[in-house]
Amino acid sequence: MLFPSLFPFLVSGALASVTSHVARDPLDSQRTATELRPQLSPQTTIVFPSDLEWDPLTARGSSPRIDPGYSVIVEPATEQDVRTVVIYAHKYNVPFLVVSGSHGSTKTLNKMKGGIQINLRKLNNATVDPSGNTATIGGGALMVEAAKALFAKGKQAVTGICECVSVIGPLLGGGHSLLQNQYGFASDNLVSARVVLANGTLVDASNTKNTDLFWALRGAGHNFGVVTSFQVKAYDVHTWTVYQFQFKQDKLEQLYTLVNQVDNLATRPSKLFITGVFARIDAIDAANATLIYTVSFEGPKSEAEQYAAPFKALNPFGLTETENVPMDEYYILSGNDINSGVCRKDHNLAFAGTSLPKWDLPTLREAYVAFNKVVRDPKFATSAFLLENYGNKAVSQVDPASTAVTAEERTLPILTTAAVWYEGNDPKTHLQATTAVNNIRDILFRGSKSPKHTYVNYATGDEPLPQLYGQDQARLAKLKALKKVYDPKNEFGFYSPLV
Repeated sequence: MLFPSLFPFLVSGALASVTSHVARDPLDSQRTATELRPQLSPQTTIVFPSDLEWDPLTARGSSPRIDPGYSVIVEPATEQDVRTVVIYAHKYNVPFLVVSGSHGSTKTLNKMKGGIQINLRKLNNATVDPSGNTATIGGGALMVEAAKALFAKGKQAVTGICECVSVIGPLLGGGHSLLQNQYGFASDNLVSARVVLANGTLVDASNTKNTDLFWALRGAGHNFGVVTSFQVKAYDVHTWTVYQFQFKQDKLEQLYTLVNQVDNLATRPSKLFITGVFARIDAIDAANATLIYTVSFEGPKSEAEQYAAPFKALNPFGLTETENVPMDEYYILSGNDINSGVCRKDHNLAFAGTSLPKWDLPTLREAYVAFNKVVRDPKFATSAFLLENYGNKAVSQVDPASTAVTAEERTLPILTTAAVWYEGNDPKTHLQATTAVNNIRDILFRGSKSPKHTYVNYATGDEPLPQLYGQDQARLAKLKALKKVYDPKNEFGFYSPLV
């Protein structure tokens, strides 16, 4: 998810010994703590609703609209602590939800009631391995933590663009990235993972160990286990040239005709990243959302200028050019740093993802008009319409059969959604927001001749399985069969569940 320069304007294995089950309902949080505490390391924290730490640990990037119900929170300090909590939950049929960045917003999360939050934030290490070709990252690490650790060694990994999001969360659903046009999805760069299964068994997954689990983790991983740590490919860091354009609404058709031309798999260079956003900026035009467009190139301005020139020819009313941007500063420049508005919590976010083959201009205009109606309401004024063309050059070169990431995700170059932010917990406002994003999604789908597809990490929670996990019935059957092997009780069943 990328919000280019937006918020400076808007916001100043084999399964071993399965434990027998003993029903315990409802969850007695004090009893749970009493029974778990002697088994956990001293650094592990147990938090109750009455504790001051409760609210920060339960706040989400889309709450209170998305509000899983917990009775107790456990912050494991070690991998073994994770196992201990999972074994306990498995034995007593206690529901649990694993949390790292807390930015997933599918409404299926609300099915979690009266259970344990397993918060992985203490497992936030990130190191470059001795070879320099890989990095090992903890399952609780945020983007900002992993990026800083790797940048300090002159390295980077294929990750999301928003600093407050976890590294592992997006990866398990595929993982779109600024770097995917060069190196593939984040999941394509996964080398290995250590996974705690639903019965507490700890296994390694890679191309040589538990290969079927490794396949499933890359694209549908939220359904299969807790990734406590993982190894990814690492690449040398380079600087970027970034052009940030502003256009009035009358340039919409010209701008996105050009985008369709530029986003050509055969001719688009792998180091070119392009993305746009519509946003209400009252100082520019309070009645019509401004078109903001970012053209980024990994390399010097002398090479980047040829790709920015066609956008300049459209005569934007605003343009900022920045050279020699280190990757760790790109997040700030693009408005996606840890202190930006996109990282706020306890501020509702509703979105409904749409993947498209190209921009259909009549329906894009219709969606723009619909979005304008939304942001004219003061409640939703800080919302944004994301129009992302990440680039599929390296992505499309990966065999679709090699991972659980859908073939659709590899062939549809556009990822788009209206992202509606608002405050409060009024049911009517929730309905208004979700109706608005669903309407914009449906408009965009009408302009596509492809079967409906939604990136799993942009799901609302009401999509049919083929829309999220692919139209290939053999792929779906394989995923469901593996689910029966690794998680037969569907204990990992709250985030875009397979069953």
